[in-house]
Amino acid sequence: MSEPIRLTAFNDCEAALKNNDLRQSLYDAGSILMEKVLVNLHGEEHKSRRSVEGLLFRRSFFRLYEAEILPPLIKATLARLIDSDPNDLKDISYRIMLHVSLSFSGIDRLLGTDEESKELNQLLIRLGQAATLGQHTGDEHDRLVANIESAINEFEVSYFGPSRKRRELLVARVKAGEMSEQELPRDVLTLLLMHQDKLNLSHSVLLKEIAFYYLASAHTSVHSLTHCMYEIFSWLNVTGMPVAELLKDQLLLQRCVHESVRLHPSSPEAWRVADVDTALPDGCNLKAGTAVVIDLITANRQPDVFGEDANKFNPNRARPSARNPAGLSFGSGTHACIGLNLAAGTFLRDHQTFDSATHQFGTLSLIVKMMLEYGIQLDPDHPPEKDMTTARETWLNFPVRLTG
Repeated sequence: MSEPIRLTAFNDCEAALKNNDLRQSLYDAGSILMEKVLVNLHGEEHKSRRSVEGLLFRRSFFRLYEAEILPPLIKATLARLIDSDPNDLKDISYRIMLHVSLSFSGIDRLLGTDEESKELNQLLIRLGQAATLGQHTGDEHDRLVANIESAINEFEVSYFGPSRKRRELLVARVKAGEMSEQELPRDVLTLLLMHQDKLNLSHSVLLKEIAFYYLASAHTSVHSLTHCMYEIFSWLNVTGMPVAELLKDQLLLQRCVHESVRLHPSSPEAWRVADVDTALPDGCNLKAGTAVVIDLITANRQPDVFGEDANKFNPNRARPSARNPAGLSFGSGTHACIGLNLAAGTFLRDHQTFDSATHQFGTLSLIVKMMLEYGIQLDPDHPPEKDMTTARETWLNFPVRLTG
């Protein structure tokens, strides 16, 4: 097999992400969980599934999530940790995102105990190994596959099965006219069950789709939250801005999130493979089967797009015209992250002005805001450490203190 084509220039990367002849291939090796999930679909099958799931991603749902569903979940989690010492930001983020990912994907908690939370967190971690399975070989690969298979089975029996059964009964009542559709849970699983006549998803595909939503919404947000908090702490230290001042400006706080996501995409690369013979904007012709690596980190730090200080965290940078302030971290084209606006909120377009009555700030900036309001601080005696055993930019540990 020939070497993959590697793209680093922002315009080339964006064009490749929008090229419908290039199929998503980042998760091919993790087919044990990723096969037939939305992120791996292509063409009409992808369009059909996304059109249904996109019904959940509406402004009314976003406003409901930010105003009513998410704040009490965050508050309850942080309040229980106030007197705990030490705390780790990764653990706090996982605890918060566990609630979010469960309610969003459509998985019911059966017991609501701390022990159950720990079990669900462990399932998140084990299922998440499927996303990076292609980076492991030999005995390690076989061990991981067995662990992922075991996690899928546990998830199916203990959580997915009961959650599906409850929702199927509710959907049947709606279709029988015994209750209204507005009374149904607002989650992906319920939505897919409501549209089974159109989608006709097998039990296996439905299980994997919900498992992926469960793990992806948590893992990517934890990655973004930890980097964002570190960047904010560092920036406040350099600028001398008090936390209280930042908390008065939620739009600036949202820009901090966008800027951090630009610098730290959840995956440093996007992988594509040519589904048919195609061409790139620079004139490069690709034969079907040619692999393309899209270097998101390099593209997102291109000086002629984001300024001479593109490698630095600067939430006040001038926004490049017609560009997403988060760069290409959420993708682009038909495979752009379906949860982009839920996580990151409204991106003001050129010539748009901020309207506090309609603006959506996104779940990430809301979580960051509430963490700062609860007095979260870096632990001065134990600085955070990055994980040097992986090429991905992740934190090994991130000690923090909560002062209330």
